[in-house]
Amino acid sequence: MPKFNKPQLNKSKVNKSKFDDRPNQTKPLLSESELPPVQLDETIVAGRRPKPFNDLQRLLAEIPELTGGFNPEVFAHLDENNPFNDKKFETQIKKILGTKNINSTRDNSIKYLEYIKQHIQYPCQVTGIEEFEWEEEYTMGLGSKKEYVRLKKTQPSYTDKFIIDRVEDFVVTEDGIFARVQRVGDRKRFILLLAELKAVDVISPNHQLLQDYAVWWINY
Repeated sequence: MPKFNKPQLNKSKVNKSKFDDRPNQTKPLLSESELPPVQLDETIVAGRRPKPFNDLQRLLAEIPELTGGFNPEVFAHLDENNPFNDKKFETQIKKILGTKNINSTRDNSIKYLEYIKQHIQYPCQVTGIEEFEWEEEYTMGLGSKKEYVRLKKTQPSYTDKFIIDRVEDFVVTEDGIFARVQRVGDRKRFILLLAELKAVDVISPNHQLLQDYAVWWINY
């Protein structure tokens, strides 16, 4: 690294009075140990400024009681420049169900399934949104990792990929819409809750279709 010579200060040309604004300049300057402490503004922080919350994130942060029974991970995909619009979403669901009552009842699930059957594209490859119920003991609890690996050979895992390839694979119960799926790889078949699944291809129409259904079923 090249060295740079320090500029030489011409002391004879420095006017100390311009820098010393004390009322009584006859008294000596305070030493460093005698200087009063400096109070820093604690609102000034180092590092990058955090991104601002969008409307939905701010609502969930400021009113935590609203999140009871509400799964915020469903909205993890949302971009801060494209926040979730609940009024627009509810208007869309009313059109799908043909009613103002958009509660996730069995009758409304039957109506929603008809809409899904009309718009889903086959084959539809899906995976889990999050851990299936049986997996939570192993992913978030004290379950044995070896046992978890063994059970995943016979049980469906949220990390697996599955195929839905026909309209007959859907069924409605009091617990919502279920789908008969075939696991990619070993071709084992399972029946899984549709609200716990998402399309693998995020740019396919199936992705938005299943995502909207999951948001409706979980939160309404």
